[in-house]
Amino acid sequence: MRKQTERLLNLLIALRSARGWIDRDSLRAALDDYRAQPDNAAFDRMFSRDKDLLRRLGIEISTTDWSDADTGETAYGYRITEGDYALPPIVLTPEEAGVLSVAQTVFEGSELAADTARAVTKLRGLGLDIGGGADREVPPARMASGLFATFVAALGDRRPVEFDYRRPGDRLHRRRFEPYALLTRGDRVYAVGRDIDRDAVRTFRLSRIAGPVRPLRSRAAGDYAIPTDFRAEDYFAPERAPEGARTALLALEPGRADPLRREGRALGAAAAAAQDAGVPAPGAGREDWDGLELDFDDAESLTARLLGFAPAVEPLAPAALRTAYAARLRETAAALVAIAAPQGADRG
Repeated sequence: MRKQTERLLNLLIALRSARGWIDRDSLRAALDDYRAQPDNAAFDRMFSRDKDLLRRLGIEISTTDWSDADTGETAYGYRITEGDYALPPIVLTPEEAGVLSVAQTVFEGSELAADTARAVTKLRGLGLDIGGGADREVPPARMASGLFATFVAALGDRRPVEFDYRRPGDRLHRRRFEPYALLTRGDRVYAVGRDIDRDAVRTFRLSRIAGPVRPLRSRAAGDYAIPTDFRAEDYFAPERAPEGARTALLALEPGRADPLRREGRALGAAAAAAQDAGVPAPGAGREDWDGLELDFDDAESLTARLLGFAPAVEPLAPAALRTAYAARLRETAAALVAIAAPQGADRG
């Protein structure tokens, strides 16, 4: 990775510092890695990969061609112009800057937290006034572990996906889905899009998905389009009001689940805390685990969140949370076993 980074930097310097077009042979001679390639085909493959990597970074390489006076063959030239490389001025209204600040707060604790923080830091480095977001009444969205970033990627690639979904009181159902949008309501996250089997727009709550979200094998990225008149809010039906603040008693493996520890209240030994509360003690082998109190207002969201810390966490109370967590663990394990099982294997 370090060698590739150095090569990309050298390629960028060579193409930026050139007074005119650099032909293919001169470019190959200028970089050690290119000279080391055994033949032109190997050089072309490496150069093509490097061009793609620069393009992903937002840097385009301009290309031209001409007829070689000596051989009569077509020659190609490359360079990176100021327009290819320079970032245009970024001007944000106060409202737009506020949205970025809120986004950073919303994505705290999610798979996108680091990327969001880096983006905001870079914009501040350009002199843009982006508030810290701490004074805004916006709670961080509790992104279901491993799912939010997966849906963001699928939405960006326009890639259909499939997953197992469970509504309250119902069994798991397989869903095939084209993501159109992601919405947050408080600490809940929803995917809105087309349910392929029902051929209708549906809303799915991420915390109710059991197991992984997988690309739909029969479909390719980019083979669907979001309708131009689509508005996510038109298909979002508000759910019942929050259940009200309650407190969970958790047992945590020593040294694990730091995000939960930062939000909750340490109680010492989990076994002693369970005895004091009159609830079942931690399972076998967990006698030395730590006790933690954690406030919550939605058992389903908390259950989904705790799954992201398994097996380093065990809910002890309330009983409904303990039962729901165990059920979701079994469902997730069954879904993973089904994925790992060879197709056509004897299931009898």
